[in-house]
Amino acid sequence: MSKILVKKYGGTSVGSIERIESLADRLVRDIARGEKPIVVASAMSGETNKLIALAEKIDPDYRGPAYDMLIASGEQVSISLLAIALEKRGVKTQPLLAYQLGILTDSTHAKARIKDINGSKLIELVNKNIVPIVAGFQGVDEDDNITTLGRGGSDTTAVALAAAIKADECEIFTDVPAVFTADPRLVPKAREVSKFSYDEMMEMAALGSKVLHIRCVEIGAKYGVKIHLRSTFEEREGTWILPEGEVMEQAVVSSVTHDANTAVFKLFPVPPGPGFLAELFKTLAAKGVIVDIITQSESDEPSTKGQQRLAFSVTKEDVPLTRQVLKDLAKNVDVNLIENMAKISVVGVGMRNHPGVAARFFATLATQNVPIHIVTTSEIKISAVISQADLQKAATSLHTEFSLDKID
Repeated sequence: MSKILVKKYGGTSVGSIERIESLADRLVRDIARGEKPIVVASAMSGETNKLIALAEKIDPDYRGPAYDMLIASGEQVSISLLAIALEKRGVKTQPLLAYQLGILTDSTHAKARIKDINGSKLIELVNKNIVPIVAGFQGVDEDDNITTLGRGGSDTTAVALAAAIKADECEIFTDVPAVFTADPRLVPKAREVSKFSYDEMMEMAALGSKVLHIRCVEIGAKYGVKIHLRSTFEEREGTWILPEGEVMEQAVVSSVTHDANTAVFKLFPVPPGPGFLAELFKTLAAKGVIVDIITQSESDEPSTKGQQRLAFSVTKEDVPLTRQVLKDLAKNVDVNLIENMAKISVVGVGMRNHPGVAARFFATLATQNVPIHIVTTSEIKISAVISQADLQKAATSLHTEFSLDKID
């Protein structure tokens, strides 16, 4: 029986004409094996960054309808080229932009969230032996404005399409063969992991792992879509993202994750009363800014005693939006932006049942003389913001401490 499979291909998979031709050959082989693919493609590698750079030369803080229209154009190129390559091989295709498919989102530009997808058009095409090739990363709001889903948004498009057609699984093809215990470029002894739970992968994605977009994992967990992350360049199994009950081995710590693009905003003095904080974080949330770590403390200097300090971290990508909000709301507040920071985290569902993980985490960083700026924890993760300069030694030492090193 033919199997309908949503397959997402990242920027490196369609990064050149040669790679697009190679991908078309692979899809022809998949079809010959009885698969009925629904393809989601990202822009060619580097294209979205080029488009963002053009916009930022004009206005680095602008994030409106024109911004989304500009950066959504990269996917239109890649799906068209892939469609041409498949048609050349005798495969009928239908390239589709988000508005043609009806991928309805909210109106948060640069970080829209999918509200609804009608999967019937996809099923109709597949039943006619036509391969739908869908532009990832983009949607359309109720006013017919083009929207984009944020970095890695093509992953979210793919899993949302799989959920819309009630598929059991979704394949995400990328330039890495699997998910590792850490980024192997930072930690040479990192090793592949065959299965992660949804909860672990959501924490990893939120904490800086670039392998999967957090919202795609959220959708997978909500609708029971298993996610199979695989290599475009190797035909083998990769890493499965599954319900926790299907992941047998629950290591205390399953990964060391980092985000080298962290920025910290420090505010002083914070206006008294809860109103300012409520308005600040409500406005940031409305703009789609994810504030990760928040600390508030009282000044102990005699001249400012009793006044409050506030520090919070965001991704480098969210700095322009955050600056915009602070310009409007923090009129008489000294705002200090600290860049070149990194977030280092340990993640594992096994942490729920093992005391002492925090002690080992802080002791390891202390041994390496790594100063910690701000900290946050949950039942399956511990994170600290540190200087980028300390990132590699922090990551490698934590990886060793929690027995994650590959045995040579």
